[in-house]
Amino acid sequence: MDEVLLLTIILAAVVLANILARYFTRIPLPFFLIFLGFLLAGLPVYQDFHLDPSTFALAVISPMLFNEAQNSSRLWIGRSITNILSLAVGLVLVSVLAVGSGLHLIYNILPLSLAFALLAIVTPTDASAVNSIFEANPIAEEQAGILQHESLFNDAAGIVIFDISLTAFISGTFSVEFAVAMFLWEFLGGLLFGSLIGVIIVSIRLFLIRYNDDTPLTMVLIQLLTPFLVYLLAEKLALSGILAVVAAGLVQGSEREKLRLTSSRMQLITSNVWEIVSGSLSGTVFVLLGLSLPEVINAMHQSPNPNFGIYKLIGLGILVYLVKGLIRFIWSRYLIKRRVKTGREWRDSLVMAFSGANGTITLSLAFSMPNTIAGQPFEFRGPLIFLAAVVILISLIMPTIFVPMLLPSQETNQPRYRWVRRMIQAAISDLAKEKAHPDEAQVVIDSLQQQLVLDATPNFKLRRQLMSESHQVELAAVQKLYDAGKITKDEQFYYGKFLQLNNFSADEKIWKNVLLRIRFSLHIGHLYRDMNRVQNAFLTAPIILEEVYWREQFRAHGEDILPIEQAGFDAVMAFLKEKDIKSGVEANMVRRFYRTRHRRIHGKDVNGDIVYQMFLRAFHSEYELIQEALGSGKIDSSLAEKLQQRISIDEMTYLQNTEIFSN
Repeated sequence: MDEVLLLTIILAAVVLANILARYFTRIPLPFFLIFLGFLLAGLPVYQDFHLDPSTFALAVISPMLFNEAQNSSRLWIGRSITNILSLAVGLVLVSVLAVGSGLHLIYNILPLSLAFALLAIVTPTDASAVNSIFEANPIAEEQAGILQHESLFNDAAGIVIFDISLTAFISGTFSVEFAVAMFLWEFLGGLLFGSLIGVIIVSIRLFLIRYNDDTPLTMVLIQLLTPFLVYLLAEKLALSGILAVVAAGLVQGSEREKLRLTSSRMQLITSNVWEIVSGSLSGTVFVLLGLSLPEVINAMHQSPNPNFGIYKLIGLGILVYLVKGLIRFIWSRYLIKRRVKTGREWRDSLVMAFSGANGTITLSLAFSMPNTIAGQPFEFRGPLIFLAAVVILISLIMPTIFVPMLLPSQETNQPRYRWVRRMIQAAISDLAKEKAHPDEAQVVIDSLQQQLVLDATPNFKLRRQLMSESHQVELAAVQKLYDAGKITKDEQFYYGKFLQLNNFSADEKIWKNVLLRIRFSLHIGHLYRDMNRVQNAFLTAPIILEEVYWREQFRAHGEDILPIEQAGFDAVMAFLKEKDIKSGVEANMVRRFYRTRHRRIHGKDVNGDIVYQMFLRAFHSEYELIQEALGSGKIDSSLAEKLQQRISIDEMTYLQNTEIFSN
């Protein structure tokens, strides 16, 4: 039960951090996550929190890397394999040897083997950290691809070197032959083993698809269990579990290439599931980093050696980051082959250097160092963990400050959202020309305008103000009817009651909804003495029931509510048309409310088949706009793909909720 509570609080922190990051866009998401994690460390349930490296690698890192690998392009990896291995293996080895040796020379109290172990921890980059930082400042496609694929493989290189260095320190001996054999066994063995298990699992999934046994529950669970199974089996064989998971993920990604358009529903479900799982886990990574900071501080206080002063260690951490960053910069400039010559190689190399962000994998490796060696306390454990934490924080802060200075300024209004609005407006313009079925076309137009509202983040205070002003406009229109002698005092009074109730339910708040359901149920029960009608009244949305109810009540008294409502509706539409320039989004929300009321109170039942045709026509208009924009070079294929995905999702949403649009 305690573990469930701890996990629930962490996930709640992930949700809160993502909300904060939307409003404070200049601050990368990892900083919100780390800060909230640090605050959580003060809660009683998190006292004496300890990050278990083995559990963390199994439960968090393995599924994250598996998903990164299965979404990677095998074509891109094959084309850039020399660059990826150069950074993931060559750069790691050179950085460990060069920076580790220099650290030992200037800080000779630290044994050479432990200096190598520390650099093996802080040299590999973290995929989650890199992706999170560059969400706010996108980089070139080639650079992004190299960084993402580098982080898939360099973890394993760092882990293997770390194991070799720690073993050498504990045993007091070092064998080159043993080190090379251990590296090849863990590195190459992990890749081969993961590939083999991945092929077997993919074959099982394809077999199930072939015989129509690919139910979502079965297929998604097999895919979710794969990284845990592969990691555990690889670790049992003393192979690199991380690399085995990466290899299995790469093989898994090839399944989608074989399936192409077959089993499309299954592919959509799994991609959505993995998007949620990956987002939750990547957020959890940084919350755990924040939770672990108090333990880092405690580990420092447990080392009484005066040579381990905090300021000295902070200085060493900064120095380690700068030197390994310099090596990364030179490596990126001269040893990375570029397919596209941009003329900005120095700037691109500097961006690559700043992109060497570390994350919780680094800290989990540091925490995996033993507390005791040969029965004696391991006095270097605390300082090494502290040094690793300093490097992690600096590696997250530096790109946040300097990468925006190096990259071209990003537009505040992203092209994607501008084109989404153009798509929707094109569909609305097309449907506005519909003459044969205007009511059905209006249902679709109202739905499309609601999409504009959701994309534009409306001002709800302004919406409430417009609703109130529209209410007054309609009351004034009804007063004019009475003054002209077109309606009686009785009709004016009861229509005012209708508007009062209608305005009360306009914001659709839950407590108002429940109150109105009870009110209508009691009223219907009093009038008809029929429990079935009472039950139906309670289960019907008040915003629907009140319009039908008042129409029937006017008819029962020999009066007609429809001409009165028509006059009020026309007055409100004219009023809202004047408000479109300053408050278009909010005016659309109010207009949609009045149009829906107008249609329902007049009892105009729409034809579901015609509504379906109108939606198809709207989607077709959106597709045509994308095709024209792509053909004329106004957008690239990447943006066109995102826009097309949005239309496809809208189509699926409509097909799953057709009854909503026909009521």
